[in-house]
Amino acid sequence: MLRMICVVAMCAFGLTACGSGPDTAGDELGSTEQGLACEYGTGACPGTTVCAWFPDQPDEGLCRPACVNGACTNGQTCCTQRTGAPYCNSVCF
Repeated sequence: MLRMICVVAMCAFGLTACGSGPDTAGDELGSTEQGLACEYGTGACPGTTVCAWFPDQPDEGLCRPACVNGACTNGQTCCTQRTGAPYCNSVCF
């Protein structure tokens, strides 16, 4: 019986140590900071985010917060692009 309890305890500890608990990785960065891809073809992004197009791949980009009136509310840089709306990011594509 003691052996069975030890096996169950070790299995429970092993699963917990491997990260079977609540997922907190996504809590540190919002989806826009993680690099949510723009919708292929249309460039659509969720909410108030805009598509930051890659210069060498005209059909692909990442959704980023919109740059409003030349400013970013999150302390990032306001980036302009030839084919889309201004966006906020730590570096411009």
